[in-house]
Amino acid sequence: MKTLFKISIWTYFYAVLLIMMGYINYLIILICIFSLHELGHIIVIKLFHYKINSICLYPCGGIIKTNIQINIPRLQLFIISIAGILMQIILFIVTKNISGYNWDIFRRLNLLIILFNILPIYPLDGYKILLSLIEGIAKYRIIIKVSFFISLISLSIFFIYTHNIIMFIFLYMINMLYIKNYHYYYNKFLLERYLYDYEYFKNYYVSSLKDLKITNKNYIMTDDGYVEEKEVLKRFFEYFH
Repeated sequence: MKTLFKISIWTYFYAVLLIMMGYINYLIILICIFSLHELGHIIVIKLFHYKINSICLYPCGGIIKTNIQINIPRLQLFIISIAGILMQIILFIVTKNISGYNWDIFRRLNLLIILFNILPIYPLDGYKILLSLIEGIAKYRIIIKVSFFISLISLSIFFIYTHNIIMFIFLYMINMLYIKNYHYYYNKFLLERYLYDYEYFKNYYVSSLKDLKITNKNYIMTDDGYVEEKEVLKRFFEYFH
């Protein structure tokens, strides 16, 4: 039986580091903030009837693995991505007038984590929010490359201003792994569009499978004229089968 909740080895390392430095209160507060942040995501994910496969706690927060597809509607992606940040904003408002040393730390850390999470760095919420806003602008292949360029630039700026080497290395490794597996994720994107029926509001006419828009119903140029993407995808996957 698979464990639903996991803790990354990076998180244990970060926790030990905080304890050795005498920041146990910081560790407890961070765990509380991260837990409530992820609760915001979980509530909305369940409202949209998606399945949660696992939750893993990392030094920068949690990563929730679900059955959400790459071709998720943009509005759903935006709402799910921003839900954790909204939960933290609610926390900030609720605790605003509570006095005490640890409550002051709680509010400061909560605000810092909100600002951190809105950065467009993969796999933070800000990156997914960025995707939800720009996916309809250009070809999906281009959007992914542009968004990862923005992610790496944002990560570099984050390191320049914070000098947080542990967080930088952790996020850099995740970004490099995703870029390395780019073709796998793009083929997954194509396979989803072949296997499932999605609702589109606009048609888009392209010259090849490399030019698909994620938000549109694509028609692809062939020797027989423009053909609906599902038919071309069927030929594509049957060829490799």
